[in-house]
Amino acid sequence: MCPYCDFAVATGAPEHERYLEAVLRELAVRGATFSGDLVSIYLGGGTPSLWDPNCIAQAIRSIRETFGDAKLREVTIEANPIDCTQSNCARWKSAGVDRVSIGVQSIVADELVTLGRDHRFGDGPAALERVLAAGGLATSCDAIVGTPGSTPGLSTIDALSRTAVDHLSVYELTIEDRTAFGARVRDGRMTPLDDDVLAELYTAVHARLTAAGFEHYEISSYARPGRRAVHNSLYWKCVPFLGLGVGAASLELDAAGGGIRATNPRRVADYYAGEPAEVVVSSPAELRAERAWLGMRTIDGVADHELPDDIKRWLFDEGLATHAKGRISPTLRGFLLANRIAARIAEAL
Repeated sequence: MCPYCDFAVATGAPEHERYLEAVLRELAVRGATFSGDLVSIYLGGGTPSLWDPNCIAQAIRSIRETFGDAKLREVTIEANPIDCTQSNCARWKSAGVDRVSIGVQSIVADELVTLGRDHRFGDGPAALERVLAAGGLATSCDAIVGTPGSTPGLSTIDALSRTAVDHLSVYELTIEDRTAFGARVRDGRMTPLDDDVLAELYTAVHARLTAAGFEHYEISSYARPGRRAVHNSLYWKCVPFLGLGVGAASLELDAAGGGIRATNPRRVADYYAGEPAEVVVSSPAELRAERAWLGMRTIDGVADHELPDDIKRWLFDEGLATHAKGRISPTLRGFLLANRIAARIAEAL
């Protein structure tokens, strides 16, 4: 279990078939009323690469049968490096997966130890090589910068940029309260990097990856031309999405333009028992504001009419955004101050 992850966690012997049965039951119930289109399938939010590939195949097949796949553009699985074996890659492809997102995080040995990762120095690059060798699989790698206790550097970013990877998600390490890292920070055993250092790292990552031919298309995402993540764009646009399984989140839109978010129980036993999801309702105004500030975390930005004039003036005056072809898009400084932008938009709308 990663000390920085805030995902739902279960220990003990895996129950591959039982979990599949529970997911398919949920699919049968909720799939019948889901209003969205099947544009992407994303197996993630944890370690789906530990799931039996036969179960993965059945889940993907059932999802495609439920919704039809005429509009399906992407099927992604998140994977630990050590799970990216030649056999697993072949079985994932056979199951219908066409994109693998590898949790490399770092190639620096002491950073991997701090991050609690169970792979070693060379496992991340080796995993990427195996996925690429499998053929027919798009690739993405996650990387973390700003690991406490290490000398700030970009060796992982530089190494990944020299590979044939299609997509990179680069995250500053975020300390969540209910994680092991959160506890270490509270009792003084860990000190996060200074905000100014993190800002310098963020700017340096942008410079290195754009120089290497990547498009910085979303606040933490970089892609080769034409290789943006299809699935991620659904979240930024606040279109309906259906999450199945323990801790999974969903969004449905109501007739008035508001949003209904449902988050499944985080405990496996509660999920098996059919405990209800936690539901949060957003008004049409709240969802419009959310769509606007999420849009300002992408290079495509938002349409001119989606922001009030005073917010636009502030964005331009502060060098946080540019205006072209009827759209307002964040600058690099806008990405750095994305939370401040979100707060101002939420307050104004």
